[in-house]
Amino acid sequence: MRVLHLLDPAVLRQTDYRCRTLALMAALRDQGVQTVQLASPDTGPVTDSMAGRRASGTADASDESDGAKVALHVYRTASPPWPFAMPSWQAGIALPSALRCSSTTSLSAAAFALRLRQVARLTRPDLIHVHAVETPAPAWQALAMWMASGRGRLPLVAEGERRGPRRRQVPLLERWALARTAALAASSLEMRASLRSAGLGCSRIAVIPPATELAGMPRRQRQPPGLEGAPLLAFAGQLAKAGGIDLLLAALETVRQRHPGLRLVVAGGGTREDELAQRIAGSAARGHVILTGVLSARRAADVLPRADIAVFPALPGSDAALAPSRHLLNAMAQGCAIVASDIAVHRELLVHGHNAILFRAGDRRALAKVLLDLLEWPERRQALGREAAAFVAARHSWMVTAGCYRRLYENVLADRIRRRG
Repeated sequence: MRVLHLLDPAVLRQTDYRCRTLALMAALRDQGVQTVQLASPDTGPVTDSMAGRRASGTADASDESDGAKVALHVYRTASPPWPFAMPSWQAGIALPSALRCSSTTSLSAAAFALRLRQVARLTRPDLIHVHAVETPAPAWQALAMWMASGRGRLPLVAEGERRGPRRRQVPLLERWALARTAALAASSLEMRASLRSAGLGCSRIAVIPPATELAGMPRRQRQPPGLEGAPLLAFAGQLAKAGGIDLLLAALETVRQRHPGLRLVVAGGGTREDELAQRIAGSAARGHVILTGVLSARRAADVLPRADIAVFPALPGSDAALAPSRHLLNAMAQGCAIVASDIAVHRELLVHGHNAILFRAGDRRALAKVLLDLLEWPERRQALGREAAAFVAARHSWMVTAGCYRRLYENVLADRIRRRG
């Protein structure tokens, strides 16, 4: 079985996306699946140093994991030169931003559709797996062009991540292409339900358990220098209100009445970072809450395990409530004591009282009570961490995730054979 994977251009840079892709491709190859990788065009501004790397061709992505080097051969797609690389006589022409964006997207889609045709002819895959979810517009427009031209005879498997709650933002062309996929992959039952309610995709939507990026990595020392003996909480994720950071800061006021030395490390970023920094600086929590900004998965591993408790207070009815947080899986893999809101996606992963403690979502008093109880019960925190690590190792490794994808590929190809017969 040979699968052509359509990837985000971030796979060619030093990103968490690349690390995850390398791990998944290696696990698929270990299970007998031949993989071919094609990166979509990078539509960001071009600099002189980037011009050579943007040409069509191939590249090798690699990563060091537990002393073993994992390499990945990637076909690249040239970015369209216009409107970023205009002739000098056109440099003074001011184009409306909407026109520039639309033109760039269309040109990128056309370039990707042509490159897809070339790579498919060269490698002859059995099916195509679309991973390019971070910059989806050019990829999906290209697929729609490819299918509409009669070239798209190969079955498609696509990631359904982040599409359910944004049904109104999905262009008609992309919706048309999604409806013709052979299968969608959802990371949770909630995501699958959201996709179905939005009318996106096809009849086959498989739940593929996401994998942790930190399985097998040694746990760090519990406390950073200078904070020995001070209770430490950790939050990792986006700082949007849906992630529950405001709820956690409010609960912190109650918890600090009994633990005045309590610290909170917030590993996350977004448009609210400056707002929260100003709010914390003007409150009684000043000096007790540290904003680190966005951390990579491996840098987050330096933060989460050192905390007494890792808190994931996502609110219901938001994007954060549809797919499990990568930071949550990584915290579990590192043996952290987990406190999380009782939204459905958390209940799929966490068993209250066994590998985590759940509290009523959006309830500040319930969160504060759970934190106070666990801070005074270190043996309980250690037991929760051990069970969390064992659960993730058994059910959320890259081999488990790759095995689910392999079975999905086999089912899609079997359906195709039955239809032809």
